[in-house]
Amino acid sequence: DGPVPDDLVTALVQVLAAWDWEQRPAGVITLPSRTRPRLIASLGERIAEIGRLPLLGSLEYAGNGPGPRQFNSPQRLQAIWRELRLPGPLADAVASLGGPVLVIDDRIDSGWTMTVAARLLREAGAPGVLPLVLAVTAG
Repeated sequence: DGPVPDDLVTALVQVLAAWDWEQRPAGVITLPSRTRPRLIASLGERIAEIGRLPLLGSLEYAGNGPGPRQFNSPQRLQAIWRELRLPGPLADAVASLGGPVLVIDDRIDSGWTMTVAARLLREAGAPGVLPLVLAVTAG
């Protein structure tokens, strides 16, 4: 875990520039990472800076996170549902946005973390959630 490498930022900016935006993101949010917190935090900062977007903050886990990886989808969803939280200041920032949020995560295993995050953000008033993930792993 460390700051995001410049070559990765360059590649991601090219990917984002090629997206056919229905509406440009109005802010950047990161998801909590137990394995790469510095990477994700620095990536959020860099993307926000380059895109001239506000870095709104990060979702967080209520306790120590969802615990060890679960072996089936319902167990994983239950763990994420119970632990993932939208801090009050972040919820306020999302409610005042006039567009979708770009949500950055290091990887997707089951997809439940991004799904629950999107639900929390939409309930807080985000008109849309645009996921940007570095890797998709076979769960």
